[in-house]
Amino acid sequence: MLDWVESLRSLFTNEIDCYKRLLDLEGKKREAIHAADGKSLESCVKESYHIMVEASELERIRMRTIEDVYSKEKFDKEEDSITLTNFLNQMDRESNYKLKGFAQELKSVVQNLKEAIMINEKLLRTRKDFLQTTIDALQEHAREKVYTSNKQPIRRGQGQKSAVILNATA
Repeated sequence: MLDWVESLRSLFTNEIDCYKRLLDLEGKKREAIHAADGKSLESCVKESYHIMVEASELERIRMRTIEDVYSKEKFDKEEDSITLTNFLNQMDRESNYKLKGFAQELKSVVQNLKEAIMINEKLLRTRKDFLQTTIDALQEHAREKVYTSNKQPIRRGQGQKSAVILNATA
């Protein structure tokens, strides 16, 4: 019995580490969004993709290990599909509750990661909306008729350029 507990403990530790790295990257993404640094943001997105693939693989291995524990130890399945919660409720008693702390930490880190992702999505949407509003205002301003000293109406862009100040740090 101790071998599967140790195996799952190791998997939990690796998975928690993986999600913490993703959480750190979300912080870096937030900084890149605030700084309007597209290159850094792109780099963070690429790196987070690779870490998400790693996390997905660790999760797959964890669930396969849990299924193996059910079959090797001949534990009864309460439902058709095995979930982490059901496993912990049923099996953690066998491991003297050694896995409960790891599961709680994993849940906490994943929750923090979800919140960070939602915040970054809102920041990106706000930045996009701001830029789109600025572009729309510039385009509208370019279509206005402007009267010159010879009283002939021309459109902006044909001879006159309007000054626009853009707040890129907002």
